[in-house]
Amino acid sequence: MNDSARPSNAHLALLFIAITWFLCLGNNALPLIDRDEPRFAEASREMLQSGDWVVPRFNNAPRYDKPPLIYWMQVACYQIFGDNNFAARFPAALCTAATALLIALWGSRLATPKVGLQAAFIYTLCLQSFVHGRAAVADPPLILFSVAAAWAGWEWLHKPAHLPIALIFWTSLALGFLAKGPIAWIPIGMTGWALWKNRHSTPPKPSPLAWIGGTILLLALVCTWGVPALLRTRGEFASVGLGEHVVNRSLVSMEGHGAKNWLGYLATLPFYFVTIFPSFAPWSFWLPAAIRSLWRRPDPATAYLLSGAVLTFGIFTLSRTKLPHYTLPAFPYLALLLAIWWQEARPSTLWLRTALATALVFTLLPLLAFPFIKTLSATESLMARLSPELAEDCAIALVDYREPSLIWAVRAKVKGFPEMLEESQTAQWLAQPGNRICILTASAAQNIPNAGKVRATADGWNFAKGKRLSLVALAGANTTPLTAP
Repeated sequence: MNDSARPSNAHLALLFIAITWFLCLGNNALPLIDRDEPRFAEASREMLQSGDWVVPRFNNAPRYDKPPLIYWMQVACYQIFGDNNFAARFPAALCTAATALLIALWGSRLATPKVGLQAAFIYTLCLQSFVHGRAAVADPPLILFSVAAAWAGWEWLHKPAHLPIALIFWTSLALGFLAKGPIAWIPIGMTGWALWKNRHSTPPKPSPLAWIGGTILLLALVCTWGVPALLRTRGEFASVGLGEHVVNRSLVSMEGHGAKNWLGYLATLPFYFVTIFPSFAPWSFWLPAAIRSLWRRPDPATAYLLSGAVLTFGIFTLSRTKLPHYTLPAFPYLALLLAIWWQEARPSTLWLRTALATALVFTLLPLLAFPFIKTLSATESLMARLSPELAEDCAIALVDYREPSLIWAVRAKVKGFPEMLEESQTAQWLAQPGNRICILTASAAQNIPNAGKVRATADGWNFAKGKRLSLVALAGANTTPLTAP
């Protein structure tokens, strides 16, 4: 372990600023994609508007999917930049840049400053980091605090009497849990495995009392939010947040992500060993050789990093619900392992060419593709036409197109929350007094003759379902347009 060498403060500051800038490129031009991004972003907006920092809400209904850390971070960004796409994604950029900084420092401790910086760029310049480093979701803070805990755990094993390191370890585990739940506790398994492997060695180790005290600190920090949340929701935050979104995701396939029967489950066991190649691209090309080489002759540092990757892939391989990005918490360990191997086995020029080519592609893609993607979005196309017609007091109803991206976009214009209607309720709802706009697909609108005046139409893609569709906005009889016809 290298106790003195590390990148200079100037290099670290430049690294952080450059990666943050890199991950912010084009973020305001790209609409919030899929269903998760707008759900997180809108829940944070509602948290800011309501002042309720304990129980997140989406469209005025409790949202139990994730703990509150990502919402708190997004709210802080909204207060600086406003509640927009850029602000919703800014925490991801900051957390990914901070993770790269930790990787650089940790790599310097394990090997050399060059290895640390190479590992930081390998992590940043892989496809999955490019996507989630700019996404308004909970993964970036989870990974940040998981890496902080893993590094602190490694240091704690070598300096068990060093109280600040122990505090960083247990506090990072608590913050990781507040980001995305129990998956943040993988570093406990890493340190526990390292202790068991070296159980016969003579150096001092963290005492059982230190583990008990750390566990109490971890639970106390989590409970500062968890107890009020459980009391406020009468236990539903645990039964839904942990029961459905943690336990059930492991035991059953949710939202179509994974096999529905045991035969399919067995067939999908190699899923992450296949998806690692596009997810970790372009560096995945060299990953098999690096893992094979380091596995055969592991030193304590590489064995510790390998344990983090094995635990992450093992947990999600056994889980029934599968998505390619679930193994992203292992990528910092893979980046460090690859950089350590590269120092021994490959010329630096090959690494540099790969990094520069990838950085160029990942810089041009947001600038050129993101504005084009925006033009394809059904939500964005409709809102471009409809926004000038929306007053703050306008009532909004959604029929058969209820994507979170539409709720996020609508609530940027109106104070109220969209209502969900069936086709049979539409005509009666539009006939009520006040400004009213109902949004539905063109096919559904054909089943509601004379329900209201067509105020706007748009064609585009529903990215969540991968389908093209036409949308219609119907105005009630008493709705007054804000712009001249």
